Amino acid sequence: MKTKVSIVLLFVLMMVSACGGAGKSEITIENPWVRATAMAADSGMGGMSETPMANEGGANSAAYMVIKNSSGAADKLIKAESDIAMMVGLHISEMKDGMMTMHEVEGIEVPANGQAELKTGSYHIMFMGLNRDLNAGEKVTLTLTFEKAGTIVVEAEVRNP
Repeated sequence: MKTKVSIVLLFVLMMVSACGGAGKSEITIENPWVRATAMAADSGMGGMSETPMANEGGANSAAYMVIKNSSGAADKLIKAESDIAMMVGLHISEMKDGMMTMHEVEGIEVPANGQAELKTGSYHIMFMGLNRDLNAGEKVTLTLTFEKAGTIVVEAEVRNP
């Protein structure tokens, strides 16, 4: 009797451990970058950037990247944080009734064995009320929080668009 209970218990433990990682997401971040805000001599605009400098009234910026999910379970980016701005949010820009609009979203889906591309004119991470200028070549630290994968810290390069 004791042997049967041990065998059943061993079987149950094996089944539980085999299922343990099934829902865990494997997220990688590729090509993360943040839009520069400071004056750029090479911008082709006579030394001036299209975006106002942060010290001229709290400019905004955005981060872009490709989020890859190599697991068989979908995941979702639910939060982004950085110390470069007063507010950080997940946004989408989209065409609506012939006009480009932008609004905040609760999350960005990353499909199983797929990817989500954060790019201009689509999903992006929005920085509102920058507390400093963002100069091309600098690095910015972002903390991304996913429903399943948890927290991932990313270093993104600041670039001129």
